[in-house]
Amino acid sequence: MAGLALTFGAASYVGGNYYLESQTQALTQARINELDANRPIVEAVDLAKVVVATTEIKFGIAIDDSMIKVVDWPQDAFPEGAFTAKSDVVSDGNRRVLTTIYPGEPIITAKITGENGRAGLAGIITEGMRAVTIPVNTVNGVAGFIQPGDRVDILLIKDGRDGTTSETLMSNVKILTVDQNVGSRNETAQLANSVTIETDTNGAKKVAWGLNVGSLSLTLRGAGDDSLEESSSTEAGNLFSLKEEKPTTTSIKVIAGDEIKEYNVSIEGAQKNQ
Repeated sequence: MAGLALTFGAASYVGGNYYLESQTQALTQARINELDANRPIVEAVDLAKVVVATTEIKFGIAIDDSMIKVVDWPQDAFPEGAFTAKSDVVSDGNRRVLTTIYPGEPIITAKITGENGRAGLAGIITEGMRAVTIPVNTVNGVAGFIQPGDRVDILLIKDGRDGTTSETLMSNVKILTVDQNVGSRNETAQLANSVTIETDTNGAKKVAWGLNVGSLSLTLRGAGDDSLEESSSTEAGNLFSLKEEKPTTTSIKVIAGDEIKEYNVSIEGAQKNQ
């Protein structure tokens, strides 16, 4: 009897464990199938090869093989002017950087010179545009916070027969250099004596005229602000003079015995009664 009891007990234990494990596996598999059914379908992305920087490359530095690498890049987001092979960037002639390139950023033709090119101011001017230098000081140079690549509005302040006036001479103008600093941006303010802007021929004429007839002041735009400011003129006299309005009535008190009455009458009428 003892042997039979042990035999049946062991058989029950093994059978119970087998049943529980099979149920657990079935529930787990059902859950996996449910998750697979609800998982979004990921479409295959076509990839292309793009040359990117492996380190920060500052203005004027010649690019060598150790500074770049080739990575996969989505074909539908291929950067305009990018290179697909290191040999296209590093060849017989040196290419120099025109604008600071940061790690992981694609190397594009707009940010580097041609072979054996010179990384000077002429290399960063957009085709058809001109570079014009404006003298600045601490005040009209926004306390040194203007950096290469920033956008500014240019105000003209001049004296005339109607007094001092100010107007927006140019709007949303790109800064190319601050003094002789072309490519890099400083983390702190840099007091400068001059800034060079990028503009077209008409804008260059406006700057030359403005410097001749008055003084120019810069106003710094926020990052991403591409709105155009309409040219307008403001007279200083309109800003600081207040129109004095003469009163047209006055108050008169009439005393009759113990009674006092107050009347509002026109000043003109009061003067006539006097």
